[in-house]
Amino acid sequence: MLNRRDVIKRGAVVATVATGLSGAAGVAVYGAQGGSDGPAVAAAPGDDHTETYKGRVIKVTQAGAGHAVSIDGKPLHLMKLGEGAYLSALCHYEVARTPLHAARAAVDELHGANLVPLGDASHHSM
Repeated sequence: MLNRRDVIKRGAVVATVATGLSGAAGVAVYGAQGGSDGPAVAAAPGDDHTETYKGRVIKVTQAGAGHAVSIDGKPLHLMKLGEGAYLSALCHYEVARTPLHAARAAVDELHGANLVPLGDASHHSM
């Protein structure tokens, strides 16, 4: 007979597996998507890459141990996850396999709007 604790544990395991699978599906989708004005070249460590994607200039440069990414000269905040996956501040529910793919997803999410860089102040201050 299952008690309440066992049911909660199993639910947490199922939710974790489902989240992992949806993240893997997102990586697969971004890996298969085209739509770039240029060749789909991923920015490898040590490489600087600039491309125009849907009319926006994306620049990926090596910055210390990570990458600096900008869209039209404005910085895009990226968080590196384990094993080479990236999340952007704009698409924080979608996992990208490279900083370039994260920047392309951010351009898609912007729908033509300008990127507003994250400031040093918190969202509660004015």
